[in-house]
Amino acid sequence: MKKQLLTIVICLAAGLSFAGNQLTEGFEYGNHDGETPVGWISANDTWLCGYLEKDHNRKPHTGNWYAHTNSAESWMFMEMNIIQQMQYRFSLWAISDGGYQLEIWAGHAANSSAMTQLLFDGIVSSGSYEKFSAYIAEMLSDYEFFGIHAVSAYGGDYILTIDDVDIDVVRQYDFEAEEISGDTVMYPGTEAVFHYLVHNTGYDPLDITLHPSNEFFTDISNYANGVAGATFHAEPDETVRVVTCATLRPEIQPGTVAWLDVMMTIPCGCNTAMVTFWVTPLDVTKVPENPVEISIFPNPATDFVTVKAEALQYVDVIDETGRTIKRVPANGNALQLDLSDLKAGTYFISAKTRSTSAFVKPILKM
Repeated sequence: MKKQLLTIVICLAAGLSFAGNQLTEGFEYGNHDGETPVGWISANDTWLCGYLEKDHNRKPHTGNWYAHTNSAESWMFMEMNIIQQMQYRFSLWAISDGGYQLEIWAGHAANSSAMTQLLFDGIVSSGSYEKFSAYIAEMLSDYEFFGIHAVSAYGGDYILTIDDVDIDVVRQYDFEAEEISGDTVMYPGTEAVFHYLVHNTGYDPLDITLHPSNEFFTDISNYANGVAGATFHAEPDETVRVVTCATLRPEIQPGTVAWLDVMMTIPCGCNTAMVTFWVTPLDVTKVPENPVEISIFPNPATDFVTVKAEALQYVDVIDETGRTIKRVPANGNALQLDLSDLKAGTYFISAKTRSTSAFVKPILKM
């Protein structure tokens, strides 16, 4: 049975020593509700633990513990060894019902005056969970402590919650991929658009090449940050938005377990990553014998594009992240779309008619 695989990473791991191995766990184990997180030092218990179901946690089997504060200003420290000669990256998830300034520091003791290198400074605003991360190109010293500093924008009347705190050694050649499209349902012989993110987590620039599988798909094309091509460049800590367009082979039968694998490689051959998209083929006998022909032109386009098909119902313009940025109702056999308000790049036009499922075509906006 083929396993759904988000990311494969093959690389030589560098060692990193954590006190009690707590930092890589975030707040997931050994905690008690209403107490200071295990392994952390928090003056006057300004940071406490809680337990709650959260939808942002993408790590499997890590539980749902988090840390929170409602103090106007609070510090929390973790003892660890940060080596000056290595390069690091940290990340965490945060949410606030008001507003907090969040700082990440490194220092030589568990107090604010000993925190001497600021690693990150950002604002956590109210809303949903947001991921914060930073690549640290140079450590100024061999540090023994890691610190989290929070300052309320409103005097401590609000709550800041953080989770999944993680810090890793950054390797020379390293990258990861994350799919942002879900499972796809489609007719054989039709085209689908698959969206994913590729993040250069190493400290050297990378040229990454895509290798989509062709077992179930044909007519495959790739776009990275809106530029067509199977190979793209990624600077250290850069996230590239990637789109693969592919047509499900017409001979695929309903009930087939189908998927699109996109393997990614770099020239040194020391690391690979992969995303997998699962596809459910629909019964082609339910498609009209004379399917509607849809044409979209010009391509590339400047300010306007014309969509022509019999009995158009609506047309969507989708950006490279998969977000529908405009929907235009249609009533007739042609529609002229105004693209003048969009910046240059690759978009996807989805046209729905009375008798067909949505037809998707990439288009280049000049």
